[in-house]
Amino acid sequence: MRRYFLRKLFIYGLTFVVAVTVDWAIPHLMPGNPVLTLMSRIQIQDPHVAQHVYDHYMRAFNLDLPLWKQYAYFWVSLVHGDLGTSILEFPSPVTSIIAHAAPYTLGLLVPAILLSW
Repeated sequence: MRRYFLRKLFIYGLTFVVAVTVDWAIPHLMPGNPVLTLMSRIQIQDPHVAQHVYDHYMRAFNLDLPLWKQYAYFWVSLVHGDLGTSILEFPSPVTSIIAHAAPYTLGLLVPAILLSW
């Protein structure tokens, strides 16, 4: 019984790591730049100001770093519970967006886990 429980726990942990990695990788594989998407919503007219704002957001979202550092910062932030700011719903924190959807997710997750055991 203990071995079965440890195996299930390992599979859940591995699934979590793979899901988080895919969640991090998909936006990096998509064409385009999330900062340019954000800036298109702001609609800045002056090119000098636009470049300054672009550089600021690239640093703020850690997009100016190498991919391995971005991945490491993603995991560190995840462990600390700081998921950053949403680019699509700027300036809303990602944690508040997740908190809004959490009851629906748990409503699907709990029965799925019970059925899988």
